[in-house]
Amino acid sequence: MRSTLMAVLACHFLAAFIVLGVPLYLPRLLSAFGIGEQSLWAGVLFSLPAVMTALSSAGWGRFADRYGRRLSLQRALVGLTLAFILAGIAPSLPWLIVALALQGLAGGTLAAANGYLSLHMRGDALAKALNWTQFSARLALLSAPPLMGGILMLLPHIGQRLWLGLAFLPLCGLLLSLRLPADVAISPNPHLREAVSGKNPLLLLLWTMQFLFNFAMVVTFPYFLPYAAHWLHQEVLIGVFYSWPHLIYLLLLPLWHRLNGRSMFLLPGLVLIALAALWHTQIAGPLTLLAARTLFGIGILLAYSGANQMLSDSIRQHNAGRQFGQIDAAGKWAGVAAGISSGWLVVHFSLLTPYLASATAALCGVAIFILSSLRGSGYVRITRSS
Repeated sequence: MRSTLMAVLACHFLAAFIVLGVPLYLPRLLSAFGIGEQSLWAGVLFSLPAVMTALSSAGWGRFADRYGRRLSLQRALVGLTLAFILAGIAPSLPWLIVALALQGLAGGTLAAANGYLSLHMRGDALAKALNWTQFSARLALLSAPPLMGGILMLLPHIGQRLWLGLAFLPLCGLLLSLRLPADVAISPNPHLREAVSGKNPLLLLLWTMQFLFNFAMVVTFPYFLPYAAHWLHQEVLIGVFYSWPHLIYLLLLPLWHRLNGRSMFLLPGLVLIALAALWHTQIAGPLTLLAARTLFGIGILLAYSGANQMLSDSIRQHNAGRQFGQIDAAGKWAGVAAGISSGWLVVHFSLLTPYLASATAALCGVAIFILSSLRGSGYVRITRSS
């Protein structure tokens, strides 16, 4: 089972590396098509893959449930390979738009990987596996930008051919996926089928919490550079502080998994995110900024652990692909909403307002979770009956 998990994580990392690494340098890559770095097209094309993934995630989830989770993971890797090849050879902007749309439409590697893992793991083991897929995403987010920046620095004329070279990574993931065990057969269960066909209030709660959590996290990202420049005067330091919460996740997760007991910490995680976001509006210097970023990273770790525990406790094998697809869509829509909101808030107010929006979203998640628990519905009811 450990070898299966490592193979799935490798497939996800290879996909996440290119998906999370390219957007930072998209304005520069668009110069090959005559588009300026501050053009509106840069923002539109930055958001296009996320929008397409959000629109298609639920459909690909149903595909996985019907035709196989391993096949769905391979489908995502093939889609990314073709999309990056198309972007690397695109002769015009319309071709590039099609390539980026295909990247989002055929993506969803995280949901596909999680759906496959749900066939082979249960309970706390699945929750830990979901935490590790987030680990691979954080690792890609930390490693891809500097490595791609180094490539662009050493090969300044590579241009859009960078996409062509990066297509090799999901292709390697596809070859690796061929060695994964076949899907485990699921015996028919009429009660589960009835649950799948009916309305699921827990799924709505999970979707809402995932949206608010991702919004609270992402809305602080786009304008961190001008925000932090008030105290940090070197771009390298700003990059370190920007990545610090993700590094906290990477460093603490292996230790976190050694602790006994359930990892039901979504609520305290959201509270810490809210406190950290409010702390960002009262920064006095680099040390307090580092402390606030550290608290933010701990909140992300706890919130992800809690969200993944909720998912692993509520997952139903017959529709796991659809459920993971819907949860993935929630995260993608939250990212799109966060990007638009942060831009509007900064233009109309100040660089501090995205942090107020982050705290508000996190506290709304806390309130919704508490109200759901008090009504005896949602996650609390499910866990008591399981």
